[in-house]
Amino acid sequence: MAVHYFGIRHHGPGCARALQAALAELQPDLILLEGPPEADELLAMAADPAMQPPVALLVYPLDAPRHGVFYPFAEFSPEWQAIRHAALQQVPIRFMDLPPTHGFADAIAREAAAEAATPESGAEGAPESGAEGAPESAPETGSEAADDAAPLDVTEDDFAHWRMDPVGELSRAAGYDDNELWWEIEIEQRRDAREMFTAIAEAMSALREHAPPPDQREARREAHMRQCIREAQKAGHERIAVVCGAWHVPALQQPTTIKDDQALLKGLAKTKVAATWVPWSSDRLAYASGYGAGVTSPGWYRHLWHSPDRAGLRWITEAARLMRKQGLDASSASVIETVRMADSLAALRGLPLPGLTENRDAMLAVLCHGNDAPLALIHRELEVGHLIGKVPASATAAPLQRDLEAQQKRLRMKATTEIKPLDLDLREDGGRERSRLLHRLRVLQVDWGTLQRDNNRTGTFRESWSLQWRPELAVELIEASRYGNTIAEAAGNRLREAALQAAALPELTDLLDDAVLAQLPQTITTLLGCVQNQAAVAADLGHLMDALPPLVRVARYGDVRGTQSGSVQPIIESLVERITVGLGGAASHIDETAAEVLLKRIDTVQVALDTLELPALRDDWFATLQRISTQDGIAALVRGGALRLLFDRQRVDAAALAQQAQLALSGAVPPQHATGWLTGLLRGSGLLLLQHDALWQIIDAWLSGLGTEVFMERLPLLRRAFAGFSRAERRQMGNKINTLGSTPVAAAQDDTLDDSRAALVLPVLALLLGPATAPTDEITA
Repeated sequence: MAVHYFGIRHHGPGCARALQAALAELQPDLILLEGPPEADELLAMAADPAMQPPVALLVYPLDAPRHGVFYPFAEFSPEWQAIRHAALQQVPIRFMDLPPTHGFADAIAREAAAEAATPESGAEGAPESGAEGAPESAPETGSEAADDAAPLDVTEDDFAHWRMDPVGELSRAAGYDDNELWWEIEIEQRRDAREMFTAIAEAMSALREHAPPPDQREARREAHMRQCIREAQKAGHERIAVVCGAWHVPALQQPTTIKDDQALLKGLAKTKVAATWVPWSSDRLAYASGYGAGVTSPGWYRHLWHSPDRAGLRWITEAARLMRKQGLDASSASVIETVRMADSLAALRGLPLPGLTENRDAMLAVLCHGNDAPLALIHRELEVGHLIGKVPASATAAPLQRDLEAQQKRLRMKATTEIKPLDLDLREDGGRERSRLLHRLRVLQVDWGTLQRDNNRTGTFRESWSLQWRPELAVELIEASRYGNTIAEAAGNRLREAALQAAALPELTDLLDDAVLAQLPQTITTLLGCVQNQAAVAADLGHLMDALPPLVRVARYGDVRGTQSGSVQPIIESLVERITVGLGGAASHIDETAAEVLLKRIDTVQVALDTLELPALRDDWFATLQRISTQDGIAALVRGGALRLLFDRQRVDAAALAQQAQLALSGAVPPQHATGWLTGLLRGSGLLLLQHDALWQIIDAWLSGLGTEVFMERLPLLRRAFAGFSRAERRQMGNKINTLGSTPVAAAQDDTLDDSRAALVLPVLALLLGPATAPTDEITA
C-alpha cells in the first residue's frame, strides 16, 4: 500500500501541469484531496461539459447560510485537475479536510451567545458572509481550502502563533527580493516536472523544522487528514494519491498515533450542512479581492495554462489586440520590439524566460509609450479579466436562484463582474420589468444593482442603475430563499415580515415605497392597511412628517409603474391636515437643536408637496407657514425658515419680507432670537441677500448696532448662517460693499460716502464670510 504525496500551491498552472502528468503516470486507485468532505457527492459533476471554471463549491449551514464559505477552482488549479482526472478516469476521489460543520456549529453558538448578551443589537450584530464567526475548519470566505488562507474566526490565540510564509522564505534563501519570484521561476515556469513534488516536500520539511508549532485549528485539520489516509489504507487501496497544500505534506508524512489524533478531534460540535456548485469569477481569484489564497494575475496564469510555449509572444500579441480594440495605436513593429525587450530584460535579470513583470515593463516602455493608462487597461482586462464560470443545470440550487437565472435570460441581463451602467425608460415594458426585478432584489438585500440617486428623482420615467455581479450574491440568494421560491414571492414576504416588525409610521411608508417600486400589488394592499391603521393613531408630529415623502413618491410613481396608487391620496391628505394643525405647537418654545431638526422636516414636507399637484393641500400648508412665520413663541430659526420658503415660492413679496426683517432685527428683539431668525432666513443660498438691497441695509444696520461682546458671542451662529453660501456668492457680497452708498436707501440717509468709515466694516465682513472671501485689497480696488 503506497501513499504518494503531492504538495501543491493553490491556483498554480505549473503545479497543475505537473500534477496532471504525475496522476497520469501513477494511475492511482484513490485520490484524497484537501477540501470539505460535505461536498464529496458533487465531485462527479466536474465531468459534465457544462461545468466551465472558474467555479466554486459553496458550503453553508442550513440554519445560517450567511456563514457559508467558498472553495474556488480555476482551470489551472491543481485541485481542479485532480478532480477532472478522477471524473474522467472513474477513479474514486474524496475530500479529506476537517469538515466545516464543526466550525459552523461553533460560529452559530458564539453568535447566539453574543446576541443573548446584547439583545438590543439584534440582526445588526450578526456577521455577514466572510465576517468573523465562520467555521474554524474553513478558509476565508471567497477562498479555497488553502493552507495559507486565514480562518474566519480569528481569536487572540491565533495571533499568538507566528505563521511562516514558506514561499517567501524559499525565495529569500535563493537570493530573490520578490517573495513570489522563486516559486514562479522554479515551479510555475518549469518545463521538466520530474521529482518536483519530492523537492517541494523536502523544502517544506526543512522549513517546518524551524517554524513554530501549528495552532489548534491547523493541528485538527492535519489530524483529520491523517485519519482519512489511515482509513484509505485500511480499506485496501494500493496506490493512494494525496493532494494537499505543500505546507501540510511533512505533517501528513510524520508518524503519529491514532490515539493522539482522535484526542484532537474528540467532542467537536456539528450542525446540518449543505453544499452546491456556484459560478465564480476571475477577478475574485486575485489577491486584490481579499482572497487569501489568491494569485496576483489570474488572467496571466490562465494564459500560461493554455499557452505554455512562447507564452510571452502570445501575451503581448493579445495586449496589442486589446489596445487596437480600444482605438489605441499598437503596430506589429511595436509588438516585435516589445517581445525583444522582454527577452532582453529576462536575460539581464538572469531569468530563463520573461515573466509577467518583464512583459509588463516592456509593454509600458514600447507598446504603451510610457503611458500608464493603457497598461492599466491591460491589467484590468487581461491580467485579471472578467471571466465568469458556469455550472450545469443539474447542480443543486435554491429555487430562488433558478428563478433569477430564468429572468436574467428572459430580460437579457447578463451577469458580469464589470461595472455596467443601465438606463431604463419606465414607459417601456422592458424597462419596467428590469426595474421591477432590480427593486425586488434590493428588497431581498441582493445588491446586484445600485440605484443611482443623483439622477432626477422628480422625473418619473427614467432610472439609472449600476450593475455588478459578485459571486457572494449566491449566499444572499440562499439566505433569502426562506421567504419564498420566486423573486416576487420572496420580496413580498420579506416586506410583510418587516411591516410586522416596524415600530413607527416612517418605517411603514418606506416599506410601502419599496413595494411600489418592486410592483408587488398584494403587498401594497397589505402595507396600505398597515399605514392607514398606524397613521390613525400616530401622535408624533415628527413621524408624520417623515412618513409623508415616501407616500408622495408612491402617489407620483404609481401611474407610470401601472400600480393603483389612488388609495394613497386620502392618507396623504390626512397626514398633511394633521401636520398643519400640529406644526405651530411643535415649533413653540423649543431650543435651537430641536428647531434645526424641525426645520429640516419642514423642508422635506415642502419638497414632497412641490412634487404633488394638489393645490388645496399646498394652500393649507402655506397658510400654516404664514401663520408660524409671524406668531409669537415660535422658534426664531423656524420663523425665519418658514418666511424664506414663502418668499421663494412667491407667497410673500419683497415689501412684506423687508417689513418682517425690520421687526425681527429691531433693537427690542434679543440678539439670540434675531440671530436665529436670520440663520433660518439666509440658510442655503445668499441670492436673497444679494438681490434685495433693502434687506441688506436692514441686516447691516442691525449688525452695526450690536455691542462688541454681543457680536462676538453670536458670531459662530452668524458664521453658520453664511457657511452655506457658495464661493461666488461670497465674492459678490464682498463686491457689493462698494455700492453701499449708491443704493436709494443709503442716498436718502447720506449723499456722501466716507471711505474711512466704509472700510471699518471690512474686518467684520471677513469674520462673517470666512477665509474664502476675496482679499481686502481686491474689495477696495
